[in-house]
Amino acid sequence: MSADRPYPHEIKKQWESAIEAAPLLDDEKTTLFNIINYSQPPVSLTTFKKAAEIYNVDIKSIDIENLIEKLQTLENIKKEKPSHIGTNYFVYYALTHPSHLFQSSSDIAIKCRRYFSHLFGNVDENKSISKSTFYTHVLAARDVISAVIKSRIEIVEKSETLGSDIITTINSDMLSAQKNSLKEKIKILSMLSHKILTPGEKQRDYNSSEKQKTASNVPKHDPWHDERLNVLAKTLLPKRQRLYIRRERYKQHDSAVSGPAENALFKMRDIKLKDPNETEESSENTIVQRAASSTLTRTDDIQLVRRRTKSSPTSSLPAITDLARLTDVTIHAVLAQPLYSELKYFAILLLTLGLPPERLMRLTTSEHVDTATDNHHDDRPHWCTAESVLCYRLLDGPSLNRSNPTNQWVQLTLPPSLTEFFKLFPLSERPFRGARSQLNRHLKRYFRNQPGLIPTANRLSASSWLYRRPHAIDDVAATALAGQFGLGLSAPAAYRQLSRKELQHVFDKTLQQLGLFEPTLPVAMPVNANHTSASVGSAVAQPPEFFQSIFSDIRQNMRSSQAEIEAWQSYKPFPADALLRFSQLISAHELLGWQLSTGARPVGPSSGNQLGQKMQWIHDKNSARGIESRVIPILPNVRESIKSLHRWHSLIISVASSANVAIDDQRTDRLDTPAWLFTPPRGRKLRLRDMHWSDLSTLQLSQLINSPRNVARHSFASYLRNRIPDAQVDAMLGHARHGRMLSSPRSETPLDMQNYSQLIHALKEWLGACGYQPLDWSRIPWHC
Repeated sequence: MSADRPYPHEIKKQWESAIEAAPLLDDEKTTLFNIINYSQPPVSLTTFKKAAEIYNVDIKSIDIENLIEKLQTLENIKKEKPSHIGTNYFVYYALTHPSHLFQSSSDIAIKCRRYFSHLFGNVDENKSISKSTFYTHVLAARDVISAVIKSRIEIVEKSETLGSDIITTINSDMLSAQKNSLKEKIKILSMLSHKILTPGEKQRDYNSSEKQKTASNVPKHDPWHDERLNVLAKTLLPKRQRLYIRRERYKQHDSAVSGPAENALFKMRDIKLKDPNETEESSENTIVQRAASSTLTRTDDIQLVRRRTKSSPTSSLPAITDLARLTDVTIHAVLAQPLYSELKYFAILLLTLGLPPERLMRLTTSEHVDTATDNHHDDRPHWCTAESVLCYRLLDGPSLNRSNPTNQWVQLTLPPSLTEFFKLFPLSERPFRGARSQLNRHLKRYFRNQPGLIPTANRLSASSWLYRRPHAIDDVAATALAGQFGLGLSAPAAYRQLSRKELQHVFDKTLQQLGLFEPTLPVAMPVNANHTSASVGSAVAQPPEFFQSIFSDIRQNMRSSQAEIEAWQSYKPFPADALLRFSQLISAHELLGWQLSTGARPVGPSSGNQLGQKMQWIHDKNSARGIESRVIPILPNVRESIKSLHRWHSLIISVASSANVAIDDQRTDRLDTPAWLFTPPRGRKLRLRDMHWSDLSTLQLSQLINSPRNVARHSFASYLRNRIPDAQVDAMLGHARHGRMLSSPRSETPLDMQNYSQLIHALKEWLGACGYQPLDWSRIPWHC
């Protein structure tokens, strides 16, 4: 159906094809297309006459009798109007139908029709448009403008566009009924009039999935009610406490009962009444009762109780994350239970690894590590009998690397007792099948009469974090043993490379803290062809030595070009090729140094940065949700080198100009990082623009040819995680969140780090280890 709805320019093409053979004068053609552009009629004499009639009323009076006579002789123009005009030619239908915009000939109606015709006179084909969306926009504007015309309310023209005045009129109190029924259509017309949308442009809606849950996409809540709920949700209210006031006559046996000290002033005492049928929370109600008769009224009693309640101290604030975690006493009581061997080792692995019980129950015995790790979608833990290693895949975080598929697999050597236990099961067997329900039943039977929470398999797994985290360098290392990082840590974990010895150390220390430590044997290497790397996590990160050779190659290649430039004299041909090569090598040297010192994402077309004296602003992520940027420290030597490079580029433009060699300067103020001098594919003039990381590939540097684009970022994070706080690494990478931002009011960074002295020292150490050395600009040709 939408294919039969032509756009405005398509209607014009239909008329051009129909009158191609007509003997029309230039004035007649101009008149014809003025009428067509105004009301967009279909190719028909009847509709054209109607369109000419409304054109005479709205624009100016014209004589079209001769034009009609010539059109009647054409076979391509139908005499009768086509069917389904209201569906296919909706702009014409809205302008000419008496129940819509042609219901009146008043000045307001004429202005509204002119605005409507101008609004939908064309579509922007460069935007993402659709005919169904264009149809929806036309109907929305038609109904809103028709309601304003029908109301006969004077439109006060205060704004620059008539559309804004129409929106103001329809939102007035006099048209409240129409406003409620046309709420969504008013919103569409408002977006069209303010040019937020163009006619037919598809609107991106993040809440479309939520709208589909309601019938017909009709809001079911009163707007005032929703606004009131939002206000109430942001208002902090004191915790309510149910109070019962009981006033009884003085009884002889009450005198023997002495109330608490805090009730001595009020002559009251607390009575704890607990109904066996009540839940734990509902049984915490406090009942205040008088210990002696009083002449005070009930209102006086209520006031006294309120004063007592407000002055009572708060013992603790509950935290959601701690509700499922058990105390040390409970944990050791669980480990001391006389459990079957499979239940005992199941509980030990839950406490030391933090794996979800559902996943640990699926643990399967396999023969070799490389056989278990071949399936990249297998989320089962495996006990590999040939290597005596427990391995399981990280479900999120680091990306899969084809050359090193084991970078997503954690491999641990278990204590001898656990190793002997797993040897009892044949291949493909599941030792912990059904262990969770059996363990829960046993713990419930023993702890149901004990104070505190009843331990369960899930609570044992949740409590593992309290024992793992103190022995790990950062949250990533501690969470890696659990096999899944979650939304908050998956991105930071993707950039960090962890040693398998480090994970084994965390595991052994956790066992030792629980009193279960046994000396373990070194991890055996796989006996098959595939080699297991010594690291897990990022497969992109490289040691500092990797970048030393790159900087060395750049400085070595600069020498030949520099010698050719220094030998140039004004009477010789200008060394454009040597200058081009020399400039590109210097820019590559400085950009690589800047990327390594910041950990920023590779500079691209959508990046932005500004370098200050001590800090720099970086925008390196093109997100549809909004602009994400950060302010981080900058090393002084890197900043000065980049500034010297910009000054040198300005000087070579001047020197080249004196030698009649033009350099087209296309640098922008969006990037303060190095610029790139190059020759366009179809031009001889040199061009200078902002440099991107992809430009490094043109230099054919041996180490960078086969390296991923973000090798500097991964290496930066993996090196610094051992030297500075985890929060500072995340802040440098742009993974900061509340509590991890350097400017957060509740930041995890120490208060004495406001000057970033430790961070600056670590950055200098890292950059020096990578082989970066600031260039001696006094020896660079043409530098002053």
